[in-house]
Amino acid sequence: MENRLQYLAHKTEDREQTVLQHLTGTSELSERFASAFGKGKQGEMAGYLHDIGKYSQLFQERIQNPECTKRCDHSTAGAIEAFNRRQLYVAMCILGHHGGLLNMGGKMDTSEDGTVQGRLRKGMEGKIPDYSIWKELCPNRNFEHVPEIDAHQTEFERYMEIKMLYSSLVDADFLDTENFMEDGTAPRGDYDNLEQLKKRLENYLENKRWLDSKAGINGMRTEILETAAEQGRKQTRGIYTLTVPTGGGKTISSLRFALHHGAEHGLERIIYVIPYVNVIEQTAEKFREILGSRNVLEHHSNVIYDEEDEQEQRRFQLASENWDMPVIITTAVMFFESLFHNKPSRCRKLHNIANSVIIYDEVQMLPVSHWIPCIHALEELSKSYRTTQVLCTATQPAVEFPQKTFPYEIIKGPKRYFGKFKRVTFRNTGLITLEEVAERIGGSEQVLCIVNTKRTAQSLYHMVPEKEGVFHLTTMMIPVHRKEVLKQIKERLKEGKPCKVIATSLVEAGVDLDFPYVMREQAGLDSILQAAGRCNRNGSRNSRESITEVFELEGRIPPSIRQQVDAARYVMRQYEEWDSLEAIEAYFKFWRELRGKENLDQKRVMEKVNQFAFRDIAEVFRFIENDTYTVYIPWREDGEELINRLRYGFYDKALFRALGRYGVNVFELHYRDLVRRGNVELINGIAVLANRNLYHEDTGLEFQTEEGIAIFC
Repeated sequence: MENRLQYLAHKTEDREQTVLQHLTGTSELSERFASAFGKGKQGEMAGYLHDIGKYSQLFQERIQNPECTKRCDHSTAGAIEAFNRRQLYVAMCILGHHGGLLNMGGKMDTSEDGTVQGRLRKGMEGKIPDYSIWKELCPNRNFEHVPEIDAHQTEFERYMEIKMLYSSLVDADFLDTENFMEDGTAPRGDYDNLEQLKKRLENYLENKRWLDSKAGINGMRTEILETAAEQGRKQTRGIYTLTVPTGGGKTISSLRFALHHGAEHGLERIIYVIPYVNVIEQTAEKFREILGSRNVLEHHSNVIYDEEDEQEQRRFQLASENWDMPVIITTAVMFFESLFHNKPSRCRKLHNIANSVIIYDEVQMLPVSHWIPCIHALEELSKSYRTTQVLCTATQPAVEFPQKTFPYEIIKGPKRYFGKFKRVTFRNTGLITLEEVAERIGGSEQVLCIVNTKRTAQSLYHMVPEKEGVFHLTTMMIPVHRKEVLKQIKERLKEGKPCKVIATSLVEAGVDLDFPYVMREQAGLDSILQAAGRCNRNGSRNSRESITEVFELEGRIPPSIRQQVDAARYVMRQYEEWDSLEAIEAYFKFWRELRGKENLDQKRVMEKVNQFAFRDIAEVFRFIENDTYTVYIPWREDGEELINRLRYGFYDKALFRALGRYGVNVFELHYRDLVRRGNVELINGIAVLANRNLYHEDTGLEFQTEEGIAIFC
């Protein structure tokens, strides 16, 4: 193998890519990506060194001979070369570019340990295949002037720098490989820029005459929209709040701010972060209508890209891997868990967060157990990665940033809008029985009743005697079923027919419902106010006749929200206007005091950040704890067909995305009860409901189960 062209990185049946070609292509891309946050030289080095281990005879034997199955460590080589050049962060990225970022480990680690220290020791002790010929075959790159580690950085700043550099490397590696394997035909790019998207939005607003109204509720919405555009053009990059009362049009206002701001400052994309999967579809649908479907990527666990054109379908699938579209709509789970993950597939999108406007819808719904690492991430993205961030909600939490960043409010004097947008009257009923709640629901023409648990919702539904126009909405129903029921609810409300809905909090954020009467079981003040947002939502009724009633059930406050409830009770006693900005601020402040600062980082993520324990962080940073199990429901013909594909072994990503719309997550005790009684079929460990009598058209999966026979495949 004297000729450098004989050293291959990849090959197909009819084409070959040399190691040098791959190193060169990857380094060019990685340098470009990392330049977005001022680390282009490090990105270039990472790309150029990441696969020099492929110059070993063992790797070449493997790629030339498919029958050779010997394992070949080809990552440690580049890490050693980077480390010898005093580039520890680059070395860490190279070590993890296939399997994921490793824990740093300690100086006592041996070459057998799967840590950064262990792997570097392994290389230093010569326990990796000889790759030394790379120096003869690769043109020398001058890496003498690559900046060394900044001694003034905080540990979190260093953590984020490694993550972003890692993202730049792995995305560049994937893209260069993809370009070779698909011979440059992968359908990527060809999107509008933010200036063009801004014009699309302005044309939409003009055609819909959204800016014509100058009086009343619509006139105030116009004011908010105009202020959003003005501030978007005027303000520099930073962290902002958009405090708009429910019904004030915050979704379109935040988009207008983002597009005007992004176009003004040459930013590349808008990232819209939404708290729940179940409310993301309507936002994505509206954005596609305004901005064109080719420019908008909806990315979450349940999304299915089913465009008729195969090239367009492939375009969306590829864009979901690295977020290279101009508008991304995703969930808080996807966004933040990617920031704290260690695997290439989850991290490769991160560098595309730089140079973006990020909008956090209902920011108060970030889990308090991870509040501190999330707030650190927000501040660091703004400080070091050329982003502007908008904390968008009607119930703005009091945010204290670690480096004393003070968010700027986009809307001048937001307090005045809250009084003008007042559309409901609050009533505190206090302690009542479940039977009394059922009686009030039954005696109302149109009512939304939100309770704290799925079990309470099912019990209450069965207690309402008249079922005509009575609906149940909880996560015990599969997503596709909930969507169908929600459509029926909206139609009945629009037609003025009787409509009585019993639901859990899933209807509180972003679901466009308008009831004259809302009942809310005692919860946190933010949840109560979100529930009130479904009462007289369109402002078509008198506020005195639009009642949001808070009630309490004996012994039914879940331990997980007890502190929120205590804080809400305190504020409800102290303030007459529960939805005032003063009451909201007092609520969040009191709640966090009750919780204690140590519980704002319950998994001690910040300690692990200080130790560069990337693998450990990925294991514990979960917005939704993995104490639930998914049971797939063969609901109707489409669900049955998907289950059959699963049964026949047709496993792929598309199947599991589609199955997500037919899954119910249950807690461990419920799941084990289903298995014990034989009510599920286990297909290679995947649970499918076998006893279909347990899934009902009105309430979804029942808690009470019958004896049966288990089937194991």
